[in-house]
Amino acid sequence: MLLALAVAAGEGLQSAIKGATGTQAQYDFFHGRLLAIKQMQIHIVENRLEFSTGYRELLRGDQAGLQEAVGDAEKALVNADKQAQVLLAEAEAKALPDEQERARAVVKAFQVYKDMAQRSAQALRSGNEEAYYGTAMRAERRTALQGLEAATRAYLEASNQRSQSLIAQAQASASQAMLGNAVLLGLGLVLAVGCWLFIRSQVLRPLDEANSVLETVARGDLTGRIPQARHEIGRLMASLQSMQDSLGDMVIEVRQGVGEIGVAAQEIALGNTNLSGRTEQQASALQQTAASMEQLSSTVRQNADNARQANQLAASSLEVAERGGQAGTEAVATIRALADGSRRMAEIVTVIDSIAFQTNILALNAAVEAARAGEQGKGFAVVASEVRALAQRSATAAKEIKSLIEDSVTKVDLGSKQAEQAGELVQQILASVRRVTDIMGEISAASQEQASGIAQVNQAVSQMDKNTQQNAALVEEAAAAAGSQEAQTRRLQEAVARFKVSGAAGMQSRPQSQPAPRTRPAAVPQQTARPATARPATARPAAAMPKRPPALASAAAAPLSAPAAPRDDAGDWESF
Repeated sequence: MLLALAVAAGEGLQSAIKGATGTQAQYDFFHGRLLAIKQMQIHIVENRLEFSTGYRELLRGDQAGLQEAVGDAEKALVNADKQAQVLLAEAEAKALPDEQERARAVVKAFQVYKDMAQRSAQALRSGNEEAYYGTAMRAERRTALQGLEAATRAYLEASNQRSQSLIAQAQASASQAMLGNAVLLGLGLVLAVGCWLFIRSQVLRPLDEANSVLETVARGDLTGRIPQARHEIGRLMASLQSMQDSLGDMVIEVRQGVGEIGVAAQEIALGNTNLSGRTEQQASALQQTAASMEQLSSTVRQNADNARQANQLAASSLEVAERGGQAGTEAVATIRALADGSRRMAEIVTVIDSIAFQTNILALNAAVEAARAGEQGKGFAVVASEVRALAQRSATAAKEIKSLIEDSVTKVDLGSKQAEQAGELVQQILASVRRVTDIMGEISAASQEQASGIAQVNQAVSQMDKNTQQNAALVEEAAAAAGSQEAQTRRLQEAVARFKVSGAAGMQSRPQSQPAPRTRPAAVPQQTARPATARPATARPAAAMPKRPPALASAAAAPLSAPAAPRDDAGDWESF
């Protein structure tokens, strides 16, 4: 059947190749030359149209239009000559001898037309109407065009006949190919029916039997027997039988192993549960210890803050006392300056008193001399009397000012002594404040050291609390994993129990008794909460706790059914 189909396909491919080759040959045979001859005809028509345009411009007397039209006509003639040369080259390279002769005839007729067109262009360019449109030239033009048209028509008719011949050959080849393909297709169908009958009896029926056996195995029945044969499918049946026997042996071994694993998983789950309870007790005790340390740390921090504030107040007092001492020193200096000024003023007043006394003496002498002068010195005596009176008043005022200044100097001296005594007292106070400031600084430093030490202890206790809580979480995960293992063991027992194995009726899993109830140790009683500041770190940090895997979480959420026979291992785990 495959050979027939291959022959049919080869025949069809050969026919297709022949058809494609014939079509390509026909295309190659005609396309280049027909395109060249059509282009040549188009350029000849352009040449004639430009000649007509040039003759019309000649009649109108437009020399510019005439020269342009003659130039275009010559260009069209050059293009037509190129296409004629292409036609001749294509024919000599690809065409048959008779077609080559017809192509040469077309080119020869075009050369006749070309000579006539060149002479017409010269006559038209020179403006010789008689030479261009005379009777002789028109007759020559008509003859050249008719010869070119006859040669072109003969070439196209021969090409058309050749094309019809090629089409007829292609149609005959296609009909012959269709007939051969139909015969080969019929033979292929007959062979296909015969092969189908053979495959149905020798392949499909044994495969159906193997499929039914595999479906029985899929339902869990491993007791069936598979028919044997000597062909390839028979060897497949033997392999399936061997696989079924091996699978039955494996199921028996898995049943025995699952029972032993179930007992171990129950014991591990019970031990992890007890360990989880004790770890939670330890975490609760550490949590209370951490709360107490936090309260103590808060108290020490408060004392340190108070000592720091007292130290700041002492420093402020020291600064105020220093400013007071400086102000007292400046006041003493000012009082001393006032005392010096008062003494200087007393000296000045003494000088003024001396000047007034001397003025009084001079005025007295002047009065005596005026009295001696008699009537001429009477006016001078009056002036001297007035000067004397002024001198006496100045002396009296100077004495009063001197007594006041002396009294002021006495009081300033007394104030200066008192200010010096106050300055000494301020210096003593300043020394005492410095001592108090030093003592408060030492107290503040000691409080800071105590707060730092207690903070480190508190941090260590918090880290222990965090580690204990993480251990508790890990123990809970281990307990959940043990429970998950127990549940998976149970599911594996159920899965293995689905299989029916020959000779294994009495090899079911051993009956398992219910374990003792798992008791969790009593939690440590919580102490009464103190009214101190709440410790934020006592709650279990979510970020520090390792995330439980989804498989373990789902397994822990699954209810635990009755495991294997229990053992009273509470004493062992208690000692652990």
